[in-house]
This record gives sequence, C-alpha cells and structure tokens, in this order.
Amino acid sequence: MTAFFSNMKLAKKLPLLITIPTVLFVTLSGGLQLWQAERILDQEHRAAYSSLVKERGEALTRWIEAIEKDVEALAQNVAIREAIVEFDTAWDTLAGQPGVNVGETLRSLYISDNPHPIGAKDELVDAGDGSAWSAAHDHHHVSMRTFQRARGYYDLFLFDHAGNLIYSVFKEDDFGLNFISGKYKDSGLGEVFQEGIKLSDGAFHMTSIAPYAPSADAPAMFLSAPVFDNGQAIGVVAVQVPLDVMSNILADSSVLGETGLVFLVDQSGRALTQSPHEGGFQALDPLTSSAQITAALADEVAYFDNVPGTSGTTVVAATGSIETPRGDHWGLVLEIDRAEAMASGRQLAMITLVGLGITAILLAILSTFVARGVTRRIGRLASEMQQVAEEKYDLDIHDADRQDEIGQSAQTLLKLTQKLQAGAEAQRREAKSQEDNRKVVKLLGNALVDLAKGDFRNQVTEFFPEEHKSLRYSINDALTGLNKVILNVSEAAVSIQRGSQEISSASDELSGRTESQAATLEQTVAALETITNSVKDAASNVREVENTVTTARDEARESGEVVRETVKAISEVEASSKHIAQIIGVIDDIAFQTNLLALNAGVEAARAGEAGRGFAVVASEVRALAQRASDAALEIKTLIESSGQQVDRGVELVNRTGEALEQIVSRVTNISDLVSSIAKAADEQSHALEEINTGMSQLDRVTQDNAAMVEETNAASQMLRSDSDSLWNLVGSFQTDRAAAGNAPTSTPAPDAPVNNGPSSMEEAAMEDPFVEEKKVANDKWEDF
Repeated sequence: MTAFFSNMKLAKKLPLLITIPTVLFVTLSGGLQLWQAERILDQEHRAAYSSLVKERGEALTRWIEAIEKDVEALAQNVAIREAIVEFDTAWDTLAGQPGVNVGETLRSLYISDNPHPIGAKDELVDAGDGSAWSAAHDHHHVSMRTFQRARGYYDLFLFDHAGNLIYSVFKEDDFGLNFISGKYKDSGLGEVFQEGIKLSDGAFHMTSIAPYAPSADAPAMFLSAPVFDNGQAIGVVAVQVPLDVMSNILADSSVLGETGLVFLVDQSGRALTQSPHEGGFQALDPLTSSAQITAALADEVAYFDNVPGTSGTTVVAATGSIETPRGDHWGLVLEIDRAEAMASGRQLAMITLVGLGITAILLAILSTFVARGVTRRIGRLASEMQQVAEEKYDLDIHDADRQDEIGQSAQTLLKLTQKLQAGAEAQRREAKSQEDNRKVVKLLGNALVDLAKGDFRNQVTEFFPEEHKSLRYSINDALTGLNKVILNVSEAAVSIQRGSQEISSASDELSGRTESQAATLEQTVAALETITNSVKDAASNVREVENTVTTARDEARESGEVVRETVKAISEVEASSKHIAQIIGVIDDIAFQTNLLALNAGVEAARAGEAGRGFAVVASEVRALAQRASDAALEIKTLIESSGQQVDRGVELVNRTGEALEQIVSRVTNISDLVSSIAKAADEQSHALEEINTGMSQLDRVTQDNAAMVEETNAASQMLRSDSDSLWNLVGSFQTDRAAAGNAPTSTPAPDAPVNNGPSSMEEAAMEDPFVEEKKVANDKWEDF
C-alpha cells in the first residue's frame, strides 16, 4: 500500500493529500465547534434563566416593599386619620338613632340602591340622604379612589376601633360589616384588622394568599397598618392586592419566549400565581410535585434540564425563592419547553452540517484544480532541469517570474544555469591569471629584497598586467615615500641640532631674566603692603569721621524738634495773650458802664438834695474806682499788645532758627552720605589691594617655579642635542635618491616609466631653519614683559 501510494503520480496524489486531510479537519473542527456551541448555549441558558429567576424575585420583593411603604404612608397620612374620625363619628351618630342598623342602612344606600352596576359602585360619591356619613364620603371618597386606582390596588378599606368596616372604595359584600364578630371575621380581611389593631405605630401586617368570598372567591392578599391619633389607635387602614399584578411582574421578560413561564408556589404545593398560557393552572391550584418545585420550596438556586413540567411537556427549569414580610418562603420556578430552548442549538447544528458539506465539496474541487496546475508546472520544471544536466545552458527557463515555490525553484534553476555557464568561462580565465600572477610575484620579490637592504633608489619599471598595475604603483609610491621620509628625517636631525643649540642659549638668557623678575616682584610686594596699610588707616579714619558726622546729624535733628516745640509753646502764649486782651476789653467795658452808672447815681443824688448826699459821695468813689480800673485795664492792654508784638517777633526768629537747623541737618546728612561713600570706597580699595598683594605673592612663587623649570629646560636641551647626533648617524646608513624624493606618494594610475620631479616650494620651506623665527618671537615677548 505504501509503495503504491509512493509511486502514484502527483496529479492524483496531490489532490488526495490536500482533500482528505482538509475534509477530515473541517469535519472535526465543525464537530468541535458544534459541541462547543451547544455547551456555550447550555451555559447561556443556565445563566440567563437563573438570572431571570433572581431578577424577577427581586422585582416581586420590591413590589411588595412598595406596598408596605404605601400602607405605612396611609397610616401616617393626616387625611386618612381625619377620614376615620369623620366616618367613625358619623357611624356613631347613625347608631344612636333608634331602630337603625348602621351597616344595613349604608349597604342599602351605597349597594342595593346604588344606580351604578356591579363593579362600578365606586362611581357613587354621595347617596343624597343628608347624613353625616354621606357628607364624609363626599369629602374623602374621590381622593381615596384616585389613590387606589393610581396604585393599582383591588380595594382600600378603613376600620374603626370596634372592627366595623366603615369605608371601602368598591362597597362589596363586606362593606358595613363587623370583622370581630361578623361572618367574614375569619377571612384575610378579618385577619389584617384583628392583627393590625394590635400593632404599634409604624408597623404593618400582611396575610397569605387565600380565596376571599366577597371578591367572588378570587385569590387575595391584604396588608394593613394601625392609625394612631394622639398616641391612641383609632382604627386600621388596609389594601387588597390583586394577584394578576404579581403574575404580570413574573411574566415580564422576552427571555421566556412563547412557552416559558415563571410562577410562585407556597409550602403546601399550591400555585400562588396563574399560568399565562391557555389551559394552564390557576392561582391556588395544587401542582404536581416535581424536582424543580421541590428545590424551590427548599430555597435552592438550581437548574434542571430535560425534566417534566407543570404542563406535562419536557422542560428546562430554574429555581429560586423569596421570603415575605410575614416570614413565609415562596418558591420561584421558571419553566420553558425544552424544544423551544434548544431550537437555536438545532438550527446551529443544521447550519453547521450544511456548511461542512459545502466546504468539503468546494475544497475537493479547489484542491484538484490547484494540484493539476502545480503538477503541470513541476513536470515542465523537471524537463528543464534534465536539459541543464546535459549542459544545455542556452534554454529558456519558464515560470521564473512567479513568486511562489515553483517560481523560486525556476529562479534557482536559472541562477544555477547562469553560474554553471559562468563557471566554465571562469576556468579558462583562471589559467591565464595564474601565469600573470607568477610574473608579478617575482618582480615584487626583487623590489622587496632591495627595500630590505635599505636601498630606496630602484623602482619597478617592468610591464604588469592591467589587474596588477595598482601593485606596481603602490610599491613605487612606497619607495618614493620612504625615500622622502628618510631625507626629511635627516634634514630634521640637522634642524634639531641647530634648535637644541638655540634652546640652550635661550634657556641661559631666560634664567637670568627670571632671577631679575623675581627681585622686582619682591620689591613690588613690599610696596603694595605699605600702600595696603595706608589705605586701611585711611579707611579707619573715614569710619570715625562717618560716626562723628552721624552723631552731629542726629543732634541737629533733635535741635530741630526742640525748635518746633518752642514755636508751638510761643504760639500758645500768643493765643493766651489774645485771650487776656479780650478779657481786659470786657473789664474796660465794665468800668465804662460802672462810670456811667456812678455818674447817673450822682445826678440822682443831687436831685435828692440833702437826703442823697451820702449816696453822692459813694457814687463819686465808685466813679473814681471805675476810672482807675479803666486806666489800669488800658495800661494792661497796651502791655499785652506790646507783648504780642514781641511774641510774634520771637515766633519769627524761632521759625528762622528751625529753617536754619533743617538746612544744617540736610547738609550734615549729605556730608554723612559722602563720608559713607568714601568709607565704602576705602574698604573696597583695601580689599582690592589685599587681593593684588595676594596675586603678587602668587606671581612671585610662580616666578621662582619658572626659574626651576628654566634649569630643567636647559638640561633637556643638552639631552636633545645628544639625541639629534645619534639620529643623524642612524639616517646616514640609508641609501637615498634626493631627486626622487620630490615625488609625493600617489594612489592614482601612473605611466609605466614614472617621471621624477624636484622638491616643491613647500618642501623647500620645510627644510629651512624653523628656530630663527621662533627665537625672534621669543625675544620680542621678553622685551614686552
């Protein structure tokens, strides 16, 4: 079998080798992908259904919590409290009338005699009987009905403290009855009253789901809370919860598809919500026990595949649970028909199988087509290789322009053909090249022998092949360069001898000048120290002058303050003098009036005759005193005016003194500033001279070091002269051609017989004595120093 397959033509073998593994790979890959897809789909189902159960349970819990908050808010609402008080008071008023059964009366007015049909009894707002209860109903009914409709509750109830249902929105058969002793005392509504009236303020009570007779035995759940007024329970408010809302909450998801449902089940195995599908179970129907229901009632979060469902079909199920405020545990079950759940998987499998079949067919066709194209080109390439093996190098290689493996093989064959053809030509050229190489090696050997002997005069002039001419040029350039180097070295040796003599002479002269410079620097340092001390003394004196001027300036400023105080005191004296002058004026006026009065008294005394003589004498004395007082006042006024003039003059003089002192202070301040500047400049000069002195000391040390270096230089020049003599003797052992030294080395092709040129102007300049100019420059620098 192996031999048969090995001997099979590529035209048949290649399609089989491509098609069979490809189909197997595609089949295995498709199967693996299908298995992986089903596995992922199953995981997605598990995650989606479990997440949906959890999410619907949380939504139902939030809905119940919202009802709890509504009931608690109603119990705390002022309007509810007022409504209970008003309905209770009206109830008691009707009960006080003889022969009146309050419950029957209200049921007759709002149920039996209500013109609205059953289910619309809430449309009646006021029965028109004129009772206080109807007035309270007219006041509160519309707002309570609006709340009930907005929240979606089945009904809303108000109880008084005695258990009477004093108000409800829909007025069913329970309206107006007592729920302590009445026929519905054991119902769910009776439970929420009896338990609710016992609760503390802010608490609530919730019943389980059970049939309620007044609502046509429909499943119902009630929540209630006590209503307090001034710390006393006055009644209970309750709501009836419709179970269809619970069913809608559980069924609100597109994940359920057409056959899926989520339902609640209690611990007795009854359904608490109805099936959304036609013919399914109703609320409170007993359910057949199943693995998923058992897990849900055990509060397990589980997933079931291929189990019987409530409808009798095979389903996929997920479970969870919730806990009610009253402590009941309700199981939460999701079921969806397995055929629907796995529909996407079957569709995926069908698509995968069809795709695999189409892929296999296309691959078989494609592989056959590709294999034939490949085998045809491979056969042609084999034929061309056979011709190359027969040394037919001039044939055309096909497919060399392709970029695939066949093209690469053709390109390789083309390159091989070209190389084989070039190799044959190269063998012919190699024989001739080896003969030329032997001749070149012999000529170069002769030239190197002369070079080893130190003879640079003979150059290679024989003919070289074209490919070896660069060797002849290189060896000739090397001989010319070495000849020139040896000549330059000999000339440099002569220059070094001359230079060493000049250096020795210059070193001696430099040594003498350095010693002279050291003595001069020592004198300069001493002079600078003297100047520095003088400047320091001057700076110290200037600082003393500055302190004296500063003291004088401060004293002048204090004198100015004294002058200003003096001016102020004299001004106060002037003001006091003016005030005294005013007082003297008043005294003068008083004396003048007294004189007039005395004159009048004398006239009256003269008229009185003898009886007024004594009074006339007194009046005369008073007049005399008044005259003296007037004279004294006039004299004092004159003195004060004179004193005022003197005070004004004193003020003027003091002001002029103050101005003079201010000018003195200003000039002293300027002098102080100038002296401070001089002191600062003196300090700076002192510091500068100290730095100069330090620099001169350092320069002195440097000069001493230079003297030592000059001695070392002199010794080195003697050694240099000895070495130059040795160098000249060594260079003399070489045989050179001074005429050939003029040719500079070159790497460019030259004629077979090189032409020798004489030394260039640059080379002649290099042969001149370089120490003549250097000596001149050095002497000029010493003269400048």
